Amino acid sequence: MYYVVYDDYLNYKEYGFLKAYLSGGLGFPWSYSSRINDNDKTNDDFYFAQTLYTQHQPITRQWNPMVDVEPFAPLIDSIGYISMTRIKCNMYMKSGSGEVYHHAKHVDYDNPNRGALFYLTTCNAPTVMADGYEVQAVENRMLFFDASTPHCSSSPTDKPNRMTINFNYHGYGIKPDFRHRMQSQVPVVSKNAEKLTEFM
Repeated sequence: MYYVVYDDYLNYKEYGFLKAYLSGGLGFPWSYSSRINDNDKTNDDFYFAQTLYTQHQPITRQWNPMVDVEPFAPLIDSIGYISMTRIKCNMYMKSGSGEVYHHAKHVDYDNPNRGALFYLTTCNAPTVMADGYEVQAVENRMLFFDASTPHCSSSPTDKPNRMTINFNYHGYGIKPDFRHRMQSQVPVVSKNAEKLTEFM
């Protein structure tokens, strides 16, 4: 198990372009989903999502033609992937209970795979790691973690929604050329960071 967190991940121009596209007005095609997590049958909260890329389609249909890839390009190019499995955008709505709602724990895929989670909302809805550590939601933050270990997202109470972009892939951590231009190369949270130098 590992997790590594970087703040101020994209430069201001790249981040602003991406957030504006996802926040409405520029045509991002959010899709309604009636259930957040199939592991929690008691939760009827809905959310919005859209898959940008999936390896589980014929090659001509792997990239979603409804989505403009350009705003995502700096983020995709920062990741040291050898094989990308999925890129998915999620928008969880404000918790209806008045309390931060932690969704059911899950693994993204049963096989070993890396996860990278990019946050576009600062709110009180963390991502909970397998060891119970809570990674707080801070905009322009990137979390690298083992997506084959149990983890969960949550719904906020202090903001209308929580937006993230989730990557599943095989490869390494940050590409060296991207690391050199980061505002800060030092992670704000780190557990077993050396795992990112090994292929998974």
